[in-house]
Amino acid sequence: MTNFKPINIFFVLLISSISTVAQTFNITGTTTGIDDGTWLYLRTSSPDKTLDSTRVMNGKFSLIGKTNEKICQIMIHTSQYKNYVFFWAAQNTQLQLKNGEFKKATITGSPTQDEENMRSKLKAPNRKLQDSLTQLLAIVKDDVDKKELKEKLNAARNAEKELDINYVKNNPNSIISANLLSIYSSTWGKEKSSELYENLSANMKNTSYGKTIHDFITLNKEIKIGGKFVDFEQQNASGKKTKLSAIKGKYILLEFWGSWCGPCREENPNLVKTYNAYKSKGFEILGVAADNNKEQWLKAIKDDQLPWENVSDLKGDKNTAALIYGINAYPTNFLIDEKGIIIAKNLRGDALNKKLQELLP
Repeated sequence: MTNFKPINIFFVLLISSISTVAQTFNITGTTTGIDDGTWLYLRTSSPDKTLDSTRVMNGKFSLIGKTNEKICQIMIHTSQYKNYVFFWAAQNTQLQLKNGEFKKATITGSPTQDEENMRSKLKAPNRKLQDSLTQLLAIVKDDVDKKELKEKLNAARNAEKELDINYVKNNPNSIISANLLSIYSSTWGKEKSSELYENLSANMKNTSYGKTIHDFITLNKEIKIGGKFVDFEQQNASGKKTKLSAIKGKYILLEFWGSWCGPCREENPNLVKTYNAYKSKGFEILGVAADNNKEQWLKAIKDDQLPWENVSDLKGDKNTAALIYGINAYPTNFLIDEKGIIIAKNLRGDALNKKLQELLP
């Protein structure tokens, strides 16, 4: 299974930079079904930072967040993220929260959130169709029926993609458009992203979203199987600058992962076994972590007992190497041969073992 950036809650959404003047967000609300004394936290996802925390008292709460943004997308969550909701905050925003249903919160006082709500309503029929098709796929046994359902599901996903692309195209002065394009630029590709970026207003190009999109367009090399690897340099776990070209082996696996990524962490024990089995034959790995918290990154390396070199520039999923290689899902990997040619992509588990057995008997 793969973690796609759009659904990962810790850093799938960045903060906009419309203003460099400090902005205070007053977030108040009421709760239903939440015990008095329950802690609520107000945080940003990139950087991963808690802005404020408070206890629910008499079914009410009040939080204050200060950022350098005029409009900001932030999150309220309970301990261990058992309940959470992302929302676009304005200077004074009110929420009605129900235990177990934070994502269905009633949010008022934020015109940008109102815009997001309207967009969600337009997409709701498509999302409902995708959910139904996914549920059917899980129970249908006949191969012909499965194929037909997969085709319908792909068509629905493509339709959703077109809805998002058209929204960005038709709303060039919306922070939501800039946010969408920053999330999906590597998925939509360099050509389409460049076209949509050029259509954005100057104001939106100057946001952190706009700058992220510009970085992707500038850095992305449209890496393909059969092409040569592109070198880069980042700091390893000890703080030493390390280049991909400095990793020596007959075959090198360039592994993009993150400490926050469940599927990445689940795959790591298998990858450790594969590494130990083929290291002596000339197999090496360079891990590139899409993290922005160094302590969490180093802890994941220690906990998963990763013996190979790991690097990161601590820019989260906007890691420079990830932009160069057009990474839109985690984990993603590339297998590189001695001549620097990329010979395979996304080999994991048995597939990776089978390939290495063929290459390194």
